[in-house]
Amino acid sequence: MYSYSRGNLAYDISRFETDESAVRRPKAKEAKPEIKLHKVSASKTGNWFKTLVFIACAVVLAFAVIGSKAAISEVSTRISEENAKLEEAKSEQSRLQSKLDEMVTLDSVEDVAVNQLGLQKTSKNQIHYISVFDRTMVQVSNEQPNVFETLKDWIDGTTEYLGF
Repeated sequence: MYSYSRGNLAYDISRFETDESAVRRPKAKEAKPEIKLHKVSASKTGNWFKTLVFIACAVVLAFAVIGSKAAISEVSTRISEENAKLEEAKSEQSRLQSKLDEMVTLDSVEDVAVNQLGLQKTSKNQIHYISVFDRTMVQVSNEQPNVFETLKDWIDGTTEYLGF
């Protein structure tokens, strides 16, 4: 935006004056601005102790940031190494599982039984039938049970009746 001057500098009236009026009125002597030079140009506004503390804090902060980045990098490296070990263990587990699945097939079981254990399939002349008592047949002992056995049988019968 424009800045407006509140003085009369915008109008130079001396341009419109004739020579007679310029002669009547004495010219004002133009004042030259003086430039003062200081012997020492360094600024003495700061305190050396405050500057030293600020620099020390900046160095400590820089080391803290660098240290944290190094720690993050180290942890990331360890994580990637452990992930690689995990993937290796998963592939080993998959390999072992497939090997186990191969070993459990009927052909491999028969192969181990015949070749390593020396077993053979049975033939008809090796089969002997035995007779066992029919399930409806019950044998009763002649001995009289003692008091503790009777009590145990009663408790067992009760818990069976109650459904425990």
